[in-house]
Amino acid sequence: MPMPGVTGPADNRADNNDNRHRREPFMNSATTLTFSTPPPVLSQYLRAVFARGKNSAAAHPAFPALQAGLNNVTVNTAKAERYARVCEFTQTENEADILPCTYPHILSFPLQMELMLHKDFPLPLLGLVHIRNSMTQYRPIRLREPLNIRCRLGRSQRTEKGIEFDICSEVSSGDEMLWQSVSTYFFRQRRAAQNRPPKTDAGDDRRAAARFDYSECWQLASDLGRRYARVSADSNPIHLFAFSARLFGFKRHIAHGMWSKARIAASLSKAFSHKAFCLTTEFRAPVFLPSQVTLNYSRLSATAVNGTQAARGFRFELTNKRGDKTHVAGELRAL
Repeated sequence: MPMPGVTGPADNRADNNDNRHRREPFMNSATTLTFSTPPPVLSQYLRAVFARGKNSAAAHPAFPALQAGLNNVTVNTAKAERYARVCEFTQTENEADILPCTYPHILSFPLQMELMLHKDFPLPLLGLVHIRNSMTQYRPIRLREPLNIRCRLGRSQRTEKGIEFDICSEVSSGDEMLWQSVSTYFFRQRRAAQNRPPKTDAGDDRRAAARFDYSECWQLASDLGRRYARVSADSNPIHLFAFSARLFGFKRHIAHGMWSKARIAASLSKAFSHKAFCLTTEFRAPVFLPSQVTLNYSRLSATAVNGTQAARGFRFELTNKRGDKTHVAGELRAL
């Protein structure tokens, strides 16, 4: 579920950026919000409280052609290092100036929020749930290189339970595309089970978990959501305390989905030597805090790298302690 978000000085200047890795060019005809500094998070929260969406009851609400951009971003090294510690990324001496592969999501998220807070956006922000994310890294990003960030509203579709829509994000440096992602959000249009993602036919999770070759257990503390909020600026109340989560229909507070993704990436990267890859995740069920979870994973086909066999990737599931509920599922694949 996305946090409420921010604004800054915006105008309608389109930014044409023909990068060689781009799969879907940004739209020349779209309304473009151009920022000179990152939008301030506090004002986004305040605006989100009153953002109701202009057409949330429609079966097929109209999504505007809308994009946002921020140029010449320099990463705050101290913030990135704190993020790496919370998500348990470990780096060798040669990797000390490399940004964690999931951190560009943190950089792009204020722009995503601006799109969802725009006056023409049809849905209320507080009713949205983050259900899928696909992230592609073309090469590692160095901490001090200047970055350009773009986000746009992508496809939308009506499902049995409500509306799904994509937000496409990208990070470039000069003319080189470095990182792209697609985040899929869900808005329920039925009264039952508010703030819950649509059910996925996951099969028998207990049997699926048993087919994995490796596993590791994580103990998640009650304050995990608060610690991640401090490094990500995502202070959605459902992640902070049990009492604040209950206001939104949850029995206890839950871990951030993007923390789970980052923690999985940190763990799998220890046995993954490829620098260009795609990491896809589906968020199937919330992780309540505190709790114990298990990461189950298996290698995909191996390939020769520098004379040794290296995994082309992994398929994985993050399950509860008993192994009968899947919280997150996905794949990490080399490009």
